[in-house]
Amino acid sequence: MKKRFVLSFVTFLIITMCCFAVNPEKDFNYKLADDGESIIITGFKNNLNLYDIPSEIEEIPVTAVDIEFLGFPDIPEILIKLPDGLKQFTLVQTYSRNAPLSHITVDVLPATLEKCKIRTQKNKKNPEVFYISLKGSIKKLTQVLEFQTDCVDFEEKSITVRKEWQNVKYRPIKAMYSFDSSNIEEVIFEEGLQIVTGFSNCLKLKRVTLPSTIKVFGTDAFKFCSMLSEVTVPESVEAEKSYGSQAFYGTSLPLKTQVKLRKIGYPGSFGDE
Repeated sequence: MKKRFVLSFVTFLIITMCCFAVNPEKDFNYKLADDGESIIITGFKNNLNLYDIPSEIEEIPVTAVDIEFLGFPDIPEILIKLPDGLKQFTLVQTYSRNAPLSHITVDVLPATLEKCKIRTQKNKKNPEVFYISLKGSIKKLTQVLEFQTDCVDFEEKSITVRKEWQNVKYRPIKAMYSFDSSNIEEVIFEEGLQIVTGFSNCLKLKRVTLPSTIKVFGTDAFKFCSMLSEVTVPESVEAEKSYGSQAFYGTSLPLKTQVKLRKIGYPGSFGDE
């Protein structure tokens, strides 16, 4: 009985250590950031299926991850866990002509994040299968000023685009966000946002709520969102201009909604006109 208890305790201890232990520095490529006081993770090594990034290396804080990474040929699933204190996260798979080798899951983004960029390719063999999945909610990312994604599988299907994700000093106004080709089903644009864009080819998007502060629709904002059938349009809206003439091309909006969008200045196409 005593031996069984000891064995169970040791097993529990090993599992606990495995669950909470971060990867050692030998599993990463990294460099000193330009500020000379923090570290940037630039690559993954040793063909593992879990990369739990440490919050510091040699007592120097890890503040950024900047990686172009297709995965490994012998590892079908890879999990990336990010540390608290991380300010920037970039994971791209768009610069290579080769298809990604592994499906990558990014665990919950840390609340300290200020900039996020996750871009991958469309799966040509099976368009409904994504190469990168993002777990958790982005609603708690109150410090983020830029959020750019492409072809990402979101666990959270209803999102809010924050008013901070724009640069009103640019002319035309510059959006600091994009969610093109994602599986998001509903989006609410926060009051204060002046530019609405960044959801083209979201094939499962059904509902959109526009802010009364909108001034422009971005180019191809909701183009080819074939399931989009509900757009909430505030009464007191007057767009400055609409340079996205195909912002709603390929959607399923009813005529009443089309009339409302015309009234706020959208001159472009609807459906498959």
